[in-house]
Amino acid sequence: MKSAIAATTALLLTACAGGLATTESELQHQRWALASINGEPVDAGIGSELIIGEHMAVSGLAGCNRFFGSARLERERLRADPLASTKMACPPDIQQVEAAVLATLGGGAAVEHQQDRLTLTSSDYVLDYRLANED
Repeated sequence: MKSAIAATTALLLTACAGGLATTESELQHQRWALASINGEPVDAGIGSELIIGEHMAVSGLAGCNRFFGSARLERERLRADPLASTKMACPPDIQQVEAAVLATLGGGAAVEHQQDRLTLTSSDYVLDYRLANED
């Protein structure tokens, strides 16, 4: 019982200790591969990725189209608006991935960042990314 109380106390102290807020510097200079949308795995062959560069410049592959723009992080929300993108036609399954990515980035999403995982949560989608930096 004491160990359970100690573990719970440690978890609560960690959660309240501050430093949990995601900063721009944590997101910059990273390449993220889209792993799932709303808990459903995304085919890695699609190659959907999000690259966040210097000064929060964003680019990547939404589904079959490349996008670029700049983002801002305010109050734990990431928003990249406006985004420019190529306009190639996509198969329906890839178009669904693309629509989710572009809507989430353009509309703004709550950010949760934990080491090699980035989760963006909008009103319609939860995008789960995994760190994909090249060694």
